[in-house]
Amino acid sequence: MTSNLNDPANQAPISGILDDEYISFLEDDEAASDLNTSKPWKILVTDDDQTVHDSTVLALNSVLIQGRPIEFIHAFSANEARVKLLNNPDTALILLDVVMETMDAGLRLVETIRKELNLTNLRIVIRSGQPGDDNNAHESYRTYVDSFTIKSKITRAALIDVLEELLAPRN
Repeated sequence: MTSNLNDPANQAPISGILDDEYISFLEDDEAASDLNTSKPWKILVTDDDQTVHDSTVLALNSVLIQGRPIEFIHAFSANEARVKLLNNPDTALILLDVVMETMDAGLRLVETIRKELNLTNLRIVIRSGQPGDDNNAHESYRTYVDSFTIKSKITRAALIDVLEELLAPRN
């Protein structure tokens, strides 16, 4: 006996849907075409841990921020991130770890981004691995950073909220 998957009697009930997940359907082919031509936000994920890159892509892969898709750029050190930013000056936001090749590589990159590269429109989100790292950041860095998060505590919904807030049009 074969079962028909389209028969509602053979479908499992939907349960466990998280509050931060929702489905958005496109109304017609024109809307789908607009989505395909929307200029994506370039987001540079900078962390020396491959699992952070993988989980970030998994969490944000199909998310639209301000109606635009995300294009991920990856760097595994502050030096590599600097090169990626030079090659992608239209990068909108960097998700940046503090501790990479040195204990303060991320903070030093913040200074490079703002003072040397003069990327004043680039949004910087420090994603620390240790609670309290944001408190240990030198006060002068706080004026250059747009947000601090703790990697192990931030939820998918909270990360999306941070991106929505920081990438919103400015007045």
